[in-house]
Amino acid sequence: MVQLNGSLLELPRKGKAIIVTDIHGNLDDFNKYIDIWEDFRSKDHHIVITGDFMHAMGLENDESVEIINTAKDYLKNSENFHLLLGNHEWSIITRMVLFKGGENITLNFERKLKDKFGGDWRKKIDECSIFLEKLPIAARTYNKVFISHSGPLKDIKSIDDIIHITDAGYLDNKPLYELLWNRCGDYKKKDLDSFLKKIDCNSMIVGHTPVDGYKLIEKKLLVVSSSYSKGKKAYVELDLEKNIKDGTDLLKMIKYI
Repeated sequence: MVQLNGSLLELPRKGKAIIVTDIHGNLDDFNKYIDIWEDFRSKDHHIVITGDFMHAMGLENDESVEIINTAKDYLKNSENFHLLLGNHEWSIITRMVLFKGGENITLNFERKLKDKFGGDWRKKIDECSIFLEKLPIAARTYNKVFISHSGPLKDIKSIDDIIHITDAGYLDNKPLYELLWNRCGDYKKKDLDSFLKKIDCNSMIVGHTPVDGYKLIEKKLLVVSSSYSKGKKAYVELDLEKNIKDGTDLLKMIKYI
């Protein structure tokens, strides 16, 4: 049975989970992954989108509003559809301005809302923020895979730190910032080893950093690019019933669109 424990989503040892990263407002790719998930036609199969499902890199390509509206419907009607918070969603909650590749992503999104909702666009921002604050920050599977937008944390005592990670709010929250923003150069092998040991996991799956499909780091951390990528677009068909000893066991579960 799926459980939401504070900011942590916990998945059972049954079925599979489609792990998708960084859609970034690409409605076509979003729909492709939804189709893959729905093709399983089983109550035991999940889809986990690990954040940054909104904010395209260009104004003309941004279909974030459509993705959010569709995601709301799935969250309301399916226990097996899961969204995690990414740093781009975090920016909506905190009202922080984001730039990427020279683009003012925040301004582009506001322009989209103005075009679609006119004078009600600020109200839509508020509604979006309320929705995003309800999302979990990370997921953990029974077979010891940790799933988040980024990470790992450098300083953690136990899984309770993840469960309560948003208790201190979303701004000026260093642990939350690390779990949403850390890239490969922001931590060392000892940080990754320590993090996984303290949360009782053997591997982790993240997005955030664009790669050519996937990249395995230290045989434990699998970076996946499902839409916004440096080449191929990959996802993980995670078998929740298999024993996962480290990240190498995840490689055979990688698929492409």
